[in-house]
Amino acid sequence: MKNSMKKLLVCVLVMMIAAGQSGCAIVSDEGGTEGKNGRTELVLWTYYETEMQKKSMDELVAGFNKSQEEYHLTWEYHGPVTEFNKKLAIAMTQNQLPDMVILDNPDMPLYISMDKLEDMTDIIVDLDNLDQYFPVAMESVKYGGKYYGLPFCCNNIVLVYNKDMLAEKDIDVPRSWQDLWDAAEKLTDSDHYGFAMSAVDGEQGVFQFGTLMLSAGDSLEQAGGTGTLEAFRFVRDLTEQGWMSRDCVNWSQNDVARIFIEGKCAMMENGPWVFPALDESDINYGIAIFPAIGQSRGFLGGENIAVIKGKNIEGCEAFLQYYSQPDTMLNINLCASSLPPRMDAAQFFLKAKPQYAVILEQMEHCISRTSVDNWSELSEQLSDAQYRIMIGESTPEQVCEEIRNQRP
Repeated sequence: MKNSMKKLLVCVLVMMIAAGQSGCAIVSDEGGTEGKNGRTELVLWTYYETEMQKKSMDELVAGFNKSQEEYHLTWEYHGPVTEFNKKLAIAMTQNQLPDMVILDNPDMPLYISMDKLEDMTDIIVDLDNLDQYFPVAMESVKYGGKYYGLPFCCNNIVLVYNKDMLAEKDIDVPRSWQDLWDAAEKLTDSDHYGFAMSAVDGEQGVFQFGTLMLSAGDSLEQAGGTGTLEAFRFVRDLTEQGWMSRDCVNWSQNDVARIFIEGKCAMMENGPWVFPALDESDINYGIAIFPAIGQSRGFLGGENIAVIKGKNIEGCEAFLQYYSQPDTMLNINLCASSLPPRMDAAQFFLKAKPQYAVILEQMEHCISRTSVDNWSELSEQLSDAQYRIMIGESTPEQVCEEIRNQRP
C-alpha cells in the first residue's frame, strides 16, 4: 500500500537529520532579515508553475511591495506540487523555512498537527467582510476553532466535453451517470476514448474520484459505503468496457487535458486549471456540471496561504491584509485563472471569465477534505483502492470492506 503524506514527511525528516545533509537556504534568521532598501525581507514559497500562475505571483509580490515601505516580499518556486511537501520537510530539518507558504488546502491539518503553522486567528477575524468568503473555503483553514491562514483560491471538478464530437453523434451533454455511460460508449472508437479522468496516485486521482463518491451519496465519514462501492464499480466498468483507458492510472490532470486537446478522448473530468490550455488550443469545448446519481458534489480544490510558526508575524499579517482586498484578490486570480475565495470577487470574476459560472455554481455543494481528521489516511486508502481496481487486482467489494474496517 502506498505511504500517506504524513509517513512520507516523517521519513524525509528522519533521513535528512540522519544524513546531515544541507538544504537550500532561503531565510535562516527567524523573524526575517533586513534586505532591499532597508526593508525587512519576507519569503513566500509556492508550487505555482504555469506561465500565467508565475505571472500572477510576480504581480502579487510587486503590488504588495509597492503598497507599503516596511517589507520586501519575494516568492520562490518549490515544485511541482508532487515534490513541494518533500522540499518543505527538508527545509524543516535545517530551519530554512520561508515566512509563508501556499499549500494545497487538504495539507493544512498535517502541518498544523506538526506545530509548523502560526495561529492567525486574531488577524483573520478582524478582516473586513469575512462573511464574503465561501464558508467551505474558510473551513479549510480552520482547525480546533482557530484559523491558521487565509484561502488563496478555489476550484472544483467539472465535465469538459468536445462539442464537435458530441454533435457528430447527436449526443446531449450528460447529466446523470447513465447519460455519461451511454455517451462514453457511443463516443469510443479505435481513435478515441469516450471518457478520461486522472487516477494517478495521490491527491490528484483522489480529488477526481471524490466527485463520483460524493455524488453517489457517501460522505467522507461514510467512505467505503454504498456510494463508494457504486463509484468504484462505475470506474471499473468504464475501464473494462474500454471506454476509459487503464492508462488513466498514470495520467495527471494536465496529462488528461493534453489527451483531450489532442482529440484522443471526447469527454474528461477536470478542473479550471486546464482552461487556459484549452483556450490556447483550437478545440471546441464545453463545460457542464459533472454528472451524478443524485446531487452533484465534489471536493473543494485550491490553495491556502499559511504562515510558518516563529517567522515574521507582523509582516505576514500585512501581506494577508493586502491579499484580502477584493480588487487584489480579483486581479491575481484573473491572471492565474483560478476562482477567488471571496463571493463578491468571484461575481466580478465571472464578468471576465463567464465559463467559470459552473465552477461557482458548484461551490455551494463542495466538501472540504479537511472536514475529517483522518483525511491523509483516507486519501491513501482511496488512491490505493482505485489503482488496484483499475488494474484488475481487487474488486470494488474488497476495497470497500477494507476502507470500512479502517475507519476510526
